[in-house]
Amino acid sequence: MLRQTPTYRNSPVVRSRDPAVLDTCDIVIDVGGIYDHDSLRYDHHQRDYDEKFTPKQNKDGTTSERCTKLSASGLVYRHYGKEVIKQYYPDLTEEMLNLAYEKMYNSFCEAIDAIDTGVEPIPGGLDPPVSLVYRDSTGLSARVSRCNPRWNEVDATTNQPPNPDERFEVASQMCGDDFMSVLSKIVEADLPARSIVEQAVNDRFECDASGEIIKLPS
Repeated sequence: MLRQTPTYRNSPVVRSRDPAVLDTCDIVIDVGGIYDHDSLRYDHHQRDYDEKFTPKQNKDGTTSERCTKLSASGLVYRHYGKEVIKQYYPDLTEEMLNLAYEKMYNSFCEAIDAIDTGVEPIPGGLDPPVSLVYRDSTGLSARVSRCNPRWNEVDATTNQPPNPDERFEVASQMCGDDFMSVLSKIVEADLPARSIVEQAVNDRFECDASGEIIKLPS
């Protein structure tokens, strides 16, 4: 995600947990035990960590707390998501940008946060208990996991174990492609459809005096 911004577009990735190495980095994500935007540190593994995205807007106008804390990915989205969206869709109005930002979290980022922080899709404590009837291994998190070299995997060309850093780049590209696939649908299809429906609702009294009928263009 950060590589979609001008600041980090050509930045190399350093993968380390060594504090001395991390101190040399411009920005640190998912390691280091610190969340501090001012110092560009975005980790979520601290014991007292409790950061969540903005409350979810319900259809009845109320709000509800998010089911999950923000993972490191969610923290990056919180601070850089709008900048990323604007890189690809610079002509969005402020209202449309905010709508795309919220919908992108709901449609894409929240599930990644939940999986990373261990939130199950079915809440516990139900009576009678409910369990999943199947497990989905086709989602982004599962596909990224499969990029990790297997314990017994050997590269047929080098006869050596695969390079984890090269696999990381494969996973990073995969995440970027999925992100853009969801974002393009939201901005290029969902938001225009929303505008059409919104206009029809605003014009409903022109369609019928009761205001109970709306007319959508064919």
